[in-house]
Amino acid sequence: MMFLVAVYGCSNNDTTTPTTATCTVTAGAITSSTFGAGGGSGSVPITAGSGCAWTATSSATFVTISAGASGSGNGTVNFTVAANTGAARTATLTVAGTTFTISQSAATPGTQGSFAAPTATSPVGGQLITVARPPLTVSNATPTGTVGAVTYRFEISDQPTFPNDAVRTFAVDGVPQGSGSTTGIVPRDLGNDVLWYWHARATDGTVTSPYSATETFRTPSTCAFSVTPATASVPGSGGTVTFTVTTASTCTWTATSNAPFITVSAGASGTGNGTVTATVAATTADRSGTLTIGGQTVTITQGGTGAGGISASFRMTDPGLGPGATTECRITSSTATTCSLESTSFPLGTNGLVSFSWNVQWMDGTIQTRTQTGPGTTFSFTWTCGGPDSSDTGTAQPLAVTLTVTDSTGSTATVTSGSGSQPPLFLRLFKC
Repeated sequence: MMFLVAVYGCSNNDTTTPTTATCTVTAGAITSSTFGAGGGSGSVPITAGSGCAWTATSSATFVTISAGASGSGNGTVNFTVAANTGAARTATLTVAGTTFTISQSAATPGTQGSFAAPTATSPVGGQLITVARPPLTVSNATPTGTVGAVTYRFEISDQPTFPNDAVRTFAVDGVPQGSGSTTGIVPRDLGNDVLWYWHARATDGTVTSPYSATETFRTPSTCAFSVTPATASVPGSGGTVTFTVTTASTCTWTATSNAPFITVSAGASGTGNGTVTATVAATTADRSGTLTIGGQTVTITQGGTGAGGISASFRMTDPGLGPGATTECRITSSTATTCSLESTSFPLGTNGLVSFSWNVQWMDGTIQTRTQTGPGTTFSFTWTCGGPDSSDTGTAQPLAVTLTVTDSTGSTATVTSGSGSQPPLFLRLFKC
């Protein structure tokens, strides 16, 4: 008996391995990649399978991820581009492995501001100013465009051309702009009887306005008096002398006697030009006396039948202030200011005066000395501004003057400033 056996086998090669799912993440089209200087925002959509993770990053700080910096599955990345204040720039945005280039244009250049000229409002038209350092006022300059903090410069001069001379032209600068108008104060005392010119301009440090139209104001007149004659003589029997006063029409003056034998009999006061009559009593002896008329000293001698001696006196003038006598000379020029001394001496008899010896001293850092001897009756000397003892307002330094007068016989008489009938004298020293 035979058996037929069938054998079936199972092979290991028939085993099946599981397949792992692959994540596919896709970044869509960017909504905008080009931006103006003002900046803006945009977005990128993402398509991804469930559970598939993704990220978004920016290469520059001016592009920021405002939403969707990371996620999984479908989503959206939102970004913001900041405003640009400088040159054109670019950045990259990487979303789920895809890179986008972000471009931004440069900032629009700002329009540079400008100013119209300010308008001078006070003082104007030659107005008379009675303060030594007047305020100057302008209506503010009108700006166009963007300007910074505004300040003003005020220039003042005794010349309409405003020359580059610190004595004649000076300024106050850096005055902050006021509300609607701006005022600068003249930085130093102004000389009398001068027509002054001024103008102003505005600046923000970058742009500067034109100067305002030039305006003028006037400082008060200094009344100068001229009295003639400076000396007179009468006989021993007495008599009258008439003196003539010359001055501006608005200047007032008085006349007083400094000697008991001289009486002001007419013209004891006046305004403008006028005359003064002095009456001299009789005497048997030689004598002299003085009167003060408009601040000027005049001398009357009486008798004098012999040598009689010398009456020594002098006066000072400042040519810059006028012909009248003064007790101070103002040193204001960087080249030279001239001060003049004039002898008003006379003989008390018949002898002539033949020599005048001057000695002048003052202090400006060191003692300054000037001398002159000769037949001339005047002595002029010069000095310049800006010395060690000078100041913006003018330092009053005593001026020591000694005059020795010699007559034809060799007799002398000496007089000094600040003694007897001679007033003290001064130099007023200004900075340049």
